[in-house]
Amino acid sequence: MLPVDWRPVTVTFTSTVNPGLDWEFTPVQNSVSLVPGETCLAFFTAKNNSARVITGISTYNVTPFEAGAYFNKIQCFCFDEQTLNPGEELDMPVFFYIDPEFVLDPDLIRNRCHDVQLHYTFFDTDQEHSRFQQLSKDITAFFNGERMTPAEFNIPESDEIVIINDEVYKTILRKGYEKEFVEPGTTVVCHVTGFLPDEEDKVFWSTKGGNPFTYKAGIGTVIDGWDEGVEGMSEGEISKIYMSSNKGYGKIGNRSWNIPGHTNIAFEIEILAVR
Repeated sequence: MLPVDWRPVTVTFTSTVNPGLDWEFTPVQNSVSLVPGETCLAFFTAKNNSARVITGISTYNVTPFEAGAYFNKIQCFCFDEQTLNPGEELDMPVFFYIDPEFVLDPDLIRNRCHDVQLHYTFFDTDQEHSRFQQLSKDITAFFNGERMTPAEFNIPESDEIVIINDEVYKTILRKGYEKEFVEPGTTVVCHVTGFLPDEEDKVFWSTKGGNPFTYKAGIGTVIDGWDEGVEGMSEGEISKIYMSSNKGYGKIGNRSWNIPGHTNIAFEIEILAVR
């Protein structure tokens, strides 16, 4: 692999933490300059500011999207659980290179791309701490006459419905290219919009208009209904995946998106790339 010295690229590093995760998470360096074919080592730092032990896991995305196909990580902390004690700080390396074929991509040439962004988001994988809070909410809900049991989940009868199992089904909005398919262990780049079907398809989250969402399929990075519904989708496919609360956020719900417990949800997912 020979470096392409005449095509310098600036890689910018950015980071966020999911709401509710009391961590500081920042890149050690804001950016680096390199050329395709040249390896580079960068670092991110995470610090647990809470009074409890927290296990986190990160996802990443690369923009522009076309550049993601040429961004190769030799060593990375993404998709690996990181456990930090209260006040503990950890430096995490990313060892990567940009494939020399980057310079031959027609879209990147047309857009005169010389800047690439690598973005990480950390999530809290340990939700045990929220169960006592949920118990308090359940008691309050009981006295307020609110729902404390899973919402009814029915699968419509239609030729357009693809049944995954008793608690997950989908409708295909656009067929894919039938080439690269999502399966456990593959890295998936996608645009996602989350809906609440029982509230007139109220949107609670969307990546459209921003960076795509990148994750590894089949390892628990996303909720069960998402993983089960996406398996077998191909690049280019758009499907709307419906799931019961049991396959979604369960009795706890999702506080970051104000989703109550026992709520059925749906995701419209567009598969941009499978690697």
